Amino acid sequence: MQLRRVRLPRAALQQMPEAERAFLLLAGHMQNELNSLHKVFAWCLSGQGRTSPIESLANGVQAQLYARLLAGKLLEARNALDKAFFGARISQRIEASLHPVAKEALTRLKAYFDKPNVIYRVRNSFAFHYAAEEFERHWARVADNPNFEIILGGTVGNNLDLASELMVNTAVLNSTGQQNDSAALQTFLEEVQSIARDFTAFLEGAILVLLESALPAPLINQSSTESIEPRFRFDDVAIPHFYNHGLGDA
Repeated sequence: MQLRRVRLPRAALQQMPEAERAFLLLAGHMQNELNSLHKVFAWCLSGQGRTSPIESLANGVQAQLYARLLAGKLLEARNALDKAFFGARISQRIEASLHPVAKEALTRLKAYFDKPNVIYRVRNSFAFHYAAEEFERHWARVADNPNFEIILGGTVGNNLDLASELMVNTAVLNSTGQQNDSAALQTFLEEVQSIARDFTAFLEGAILVLLESALPAPLINQSSTESIEPRFRFDDVAIPHFYNHGLGDA
């Protein structure tokens, strides 16, 4: 893999309008967080089916936990755009210059968040806030499920309170408005992944437009290259919930 490293000169940043400089750095931070959460979410999911049924179940529960965190960050990112991109009128200056892929992604983001959506509901109840009343409201609906249990792994980090996550996941699925649990889960996971991809495409496009405008020469002329050899393909990575504490000990 060829990496291209672009140094951001202090002088070029100082000459940028304050709002554009702030959004450039904010966009990079949002992109880093969304990309990292999206990868962890996908890698938890990829462990399903590779191990025993109980391990696959735990991996799926862990993936949904990260999906909820990602949903919360996606709404925070959309709220940040209201002030730092649209409110600061940066959108008026650069939207026309965005790559078509970034422009289409921004159009989809606007359309999605301009109407009631699952990400908004999940963020407010189950992503960044702990609301005891939500647990009291929903627990009885899932108490007869055979997986309403606590799993003890015997070591720190290997326990799983499956009952709590089953309750939360049921409440999240109910927020999709669908009666079928499988369809509701699919809807939630697909929306989170789709919106995460759109944010990545838009933020990458906006960053490139701002950099090309701020730097004294094209990016390709101001970068150095470095070769690396990643050990894993994306599809090879799987993050389990249960792990052996002894592996790797000296």
